[in-house]
Amino acid sequence: MNLPPELEQFLAQPRIAVLATVGRDGKPATTACWYDLEQGRLLITMYRSAKRLPNVRHNPHVAFTIVGEDPYQHLSLAGRVVEMWDDPELEVMDRLSMRYTGEPWPERQPCVGMLVEIERWHTYGLLSESSDYSRS
Repeated sequence: MNLPPELEQFLAQPRIAVLATVGRDGKPATTACWYDLEQGRLLITMYRSAKRLPNVRHNPHVAFTIVGEDPYQHLSLAGRVVEMWDDPELEVMDRLSMRYTGEPWPERQPCVGMLVEIERWHTYGLLSESSDYSRS
C-alpha cells in the first residue's frame, strides 16, 4: 500500500513503535520496537529467542502504533509479515541500531529479520486536525 508522503516522512524519523501480535491463545501482546521503512514495507527484527516470534510464525497479522513528539499525533498501521529470515550476523539489528543510536547493536544474539506489508493505516493529527484512514 502506498502511504501519503506526509506519513512516509513521519516514518522516516527514528521513532519508537509499539508492535502488537496475537498469541496462540488468541490474546494480544505488545512490545516496543525499532523499525525502518523499506520500499513501502516496515523492516523489523527480533531475537530468535523472543517470546513474540512464535506469535508471528503462527499468525503473521501484526499492528503498530508510532507516536510523534505530540502524543496526539500518531500513526497506526496494520499488516502482515510477508518475509521472514534468519539473521545470524544481525544485519537488520545493526541497521536499526545505527538508525536509532548511531552504533552497532552490542548484544550479539541470533535474530530474525522481517518485512511487514502495510494493509491499512489510521492516523490522528498528522494529515489533518482529526482522524484520517486509508481507503481499502
